[in-house]
Amino acid sequence: MFDNLGRKLTHLRISITQRCNLDCFYCHHEGEKNSGKDMTLGKIIEIAKAMAKIGIKYVKITGGEPLLREDIVQIVYHLANLKVFKDISLTTNGLLLKDLAKPLKKAGLNRVNIGCDSISSSITKKNISHALLGIIAAKNAGLNPIKLNMVILKDINHHEVGEMIKFASKHNLILQLIELIGNNNFDYEKYYFPLKTIEEELKEKADRIQVRELQERKQYYISGGIVEIVSPSYKIFCKKCSKIRVTSDGRIKPCFMREDTIIFNGKSSIIEAIKKRGGI
Repeated sequence: MFDNLGRKLTHLRISITQRCNLDCFYCHHEGEKNSGKDMTLGKIIEIAKAMAKIGIKYVKITGGEPLLREDIVQIVYHLANLKVFKDISLTTNGLLLKDLAKPLKKAGLNRVNIGCDSISSSITKKNISHALLGIIAAKNAGLNPIKLNMVILKDINHHEVGEMIKFASKHNLILQLIELIGNNNFDYEKYYFPLKTIEEELKEKADRIQVRELQERKQYYISGGIVEIVSPSYKIFCKKCSKIRVTSDGRIKPCFMREDTIIFNGKSSIIEAIKKRGGI
């Protein structure tokens, strides 16, 4: 399946809840507004099956905080049991990962992204002291590679990147530096810090630079560690996008930064809904 810009869709990003045990002011909530009731397990699997039929090969489970779903292990198990996806990953703040890492791995989860924005206590509960037990549990369970998601905020944590690189390298983690995305809940200009400034420093320090196929993201190899840049402000970010998104209440979104959606209400198949729109 290709979208109407000619981009091949291979990745599904599916939110399974908007509930969260944190309240980060900069969270973009996967672009969801006025979400309805969380999808049932059956609906999630129904959508996954349909997505596999149009060529989706990779699935990322998101939230809110997906580990708040009591049936999260069953969701992963049923997705893996379809035996059609090359990779099933999950993004989490890590606070509940200590007890769930092994069951999730056994169910079929391949890897995790853990939100960790601060080396110190500059960001409440999104720092290393709160994430560490989850990181250790994920490592012990074999959920590799583990990625740390660090949202860069001016005058809060932008000066901590160097220390975070050292931490990630020490624990054999991939550090993803994520550029801030605006929403209506905070003063965007107050907290926005351009990743291009940080990237110039990474170029000087890197032993080598590799470009991933996914949105042509650059990875910088520094002192045995890997740092990846995730910047929506780069034109290539959208140009090479291969994702289709599903909201926690079952709507299809081509982009979390757009408001238009395809509504799937069960009266017709997802594939038919997509085709009626002439692609995404």
